[in-house]
Order: sequence, then structure tokens, then C-alpha cells
Amino acid sequence: MRITHRQLEAFVQFMEVGTVTGAAERLFVSQPAMSKMLAGLEIDLDLTLFHREKKRLKPTDEAHLLYKEVRRLFASVSDVERFARDLRDFRTGELRIITATSIGHTFVADAAVEFGREFPDVHIKIDTSSSVGSDVLRQNVDLGFSVTQFHHSALTTEAMFHASSVCVLPAGHPLEERDVVKARDLEGEEFVSFTPDSRMRHLTDAVFEQQRVSRKLRFDVFSSAEANALVSKGLGVSIVEPLNVHFYPRPGLVIKRFEPKLEFTFSVMRPNDRGDVALADRFLDILAKHVACVADGKSDLPETLEIRLAQRRVRKGRPDLLGIVHK
Repeated sequence: MRITHRQLEAFVQFMEVGTVTGAAERLFVSQPAMSKMLAGLEIDLDLTLFHREKKRLKPTDEAHLLYKEVRRLFASVSDVERFARDLRDFRTGELRIITATSIGHTFVADAAVEFGREFPDVHIKIDTSSSVGSDVLRQNVDLGFSVTQFHHSALTTEAMFHASSVCVLPAGHPLEERDVVKARDLEGEEFVSFTPDSRMRHLTDAVFEQQRVSRKLRFDVFSSAEANALVSKGLGVSIVEPLNVHFYPRPGLVIKRFEPKLEFTFSVMRPNDRGDVALADRFLDILAKHVACVADGKSDLPETLEIRLAQRRVRKGRPDLLGIVHK
């Protein structure tokens, strides 16, 4: 027969009180029941734990050694219970995120600051990647944020918001006085473009091809950050996603609305096998609040940052991006 937690609890109470009667009172059991549990523990462990002298039990040396070990194990169980309470109350744990640079350096970073203040004992790991979808599949992460569409049966991918691209010009450019820069205004301009295999390059090129506008394509860059840096130095113009340039404006860079409107969709990816991770849900709540603030025009960011919240498919009983529970 395997020993039980109740037997060990009875043993600890006896070792601390010193009498069967006192231990029985602590556990709210009868004296015969306490004696039976102690005798059963001896039999199950095949150890002599007590000398019986004049109907009294006297602990052996083995009993004293066993008591120290059982107390250590009980303390470990208490630690586990406390850790579980902390998990339930979001006081401990780990949140792992992989994100594209544009949203990672902006909305995700802002949400991480607020999340970290709310949960000071939760470890937060944020990695940036140019292939978020693949990395979410390969690595043990909770959330992935990307501007590139990626679909896989092992992931749930959901659009969060759409952001309108902007035209960036070097200070002093002839188009600086325009409120809106249109595709045809960039005829013949030296243009900083994205790498040929990128989705942003395909979307941008399609706009100019449809309107039969030719540009001087001399610079190819990986992201909007590099494009903004080159344009600020006077090396052409560009069409970029708007987050980086609005959150971290560069000296010598002018931001203009662009037409026809070109939207970039930012999505969140979650591994299906991780279930509903409470910390990840809370992080999305905080992120949603920051996005909604900008979308509603309640932030200090320029009006040229245009964000439109995406319509989300929500399971019954779960909150959507704005925290509304659907019944």
C-alpha cells in the first residue's frame, strides 16, 4: 500500500505535539483513528518509527530524520500552491513575444511597458523577426505580431488594425507644401523602395503601375526605418508604413498623406496548442487600448497617422480586441 498525504500529516502533527491525543485534536479525528494512521505509516514504510512505552509512543531516530524530510516536502507543496495562486492572479509567469520591428518598436513596446508595471514579477521576452509566422511555429512563444500575412493550420492569425501608408519627403522638397501627395506627383522622382520580394514592395509598385507613374528606383531597403533614414538625408522619397515614422520622427523628414490610400494590415498570431494563455490575453487587452486610442484620435501623434480597427472573429464568451465580451 502507498502512503497517503493524510498519514504524513498525522505523523507531522504527532511529532510536533508529542501525544496521540493532542495530534488527534489538531486533525479533528478520534484518538483510535490517529493511532491507526501512525501504525499504518510504519507498516507502509517498513520502518520502526516509534517505541511503545507504557501505552505511549516515543519517536525513534528514524522518525526524527523522517520528520525533517516530510516538513521539507510539505514546504515544497506550499511553494507550489503559492506559485499556482500567483499564476491565477497574474503575479508570476513568463510572456514570450516575437514581433515585426515596426509594431515591435511602437505599440508592442508601449504595451510591454504598461504590462510590466502591472505585473512586476512576470518575465517578458520580446524578439524581433522578419519572418514572424515561421518563428512562431518553430519557437515556444505566446504571441506574434506581423505586417506580413501568414496562415498555417497550427496558428490562429487575426487582423488587429489597418494603417494607411504615408509619403516621406526630405525637408525642403517641392511637395512639402502639399497636404496630400498623390501617386502622379512622384513622376520621375528618385524613389527609395523595399526589397523586390517583400509584400510592401509589391503593394507599392502595383499602385504606381496602375496609374502609369514611373520612378527612379535606385535604393532598395529592408524596412521603413532604413527608408526614413535615407529620405531624411535627401536621398529621394518613399512610401512607408506609418508607425515607425510617427512614433519616432526624424529631423529633416516630412510626412504627408498619400493617395490612393494604401493600407498595411497588422496581425496577431497565436499557436493553437497553447490554448488560452491568461497573460497573453491580458497583454492583448493592453495593446488594444493603445491601438484604439490612436484610432480614435485621442493620442498626441500627428493626424497623418491613420489607423482603422479590424473586424475580428470572436468566439462566444471571449473578449474581442477592445475587451468586449461576446455572449
